[in-house]
Amino acid sequence: MSSNQVQPQTQVKDNVYLKIWQTEQQHVRTRWTVVTFFLSISFAILGFSFQGKLAPPEAIAIRISGLLIYWFAYILLLHFYAYTKFLRTYLIEVEKSGRTTLDIQSKADASHLGAIKQLSTTRLLFVFGIIYTVGIITLWLLGL
Repeated sequence: MSSNQVQPQTQVKDNVYLKIWQTEQQHVRTRWTVVTFFLSISFAILGFSFQGKLAPPEAIAIRISGLLIYWFAYILLLHFYAYTKFLRTYLIEVEKSGRTTLDIQSKADASHLGAIKQLSTTRLLFVFGIIYTVGIITLWLLGL
């Protein structure tokens, strides 16, 4: 096999790799757009619930609605993240098998090692969701 034949094959594989990587990046943007929209709605509803003219039962119903929207956003995040993780794992597999000369995903993963990995977005949003839930329950118990 001549070097002229190897070069075009690698070029094609690199193009496919880049296309998958670009798709993954676009998917991440879409994921955050959708999740941010629902999180914003959740907090807007929470803010609306503090109007003085609302009776306590109405306020708690509105707050629970906002809380449910928050958890819906979190579930959407997990759903979208599963696909993102699949694409990233596939890209690393392609890199390790030598089917591409690129190593974008491996370098990106290597830059996220250590303490920052412990503070993943899904964990932070889960912990904040628990705090949000406890806050809503506390407001209900206090009659606010």
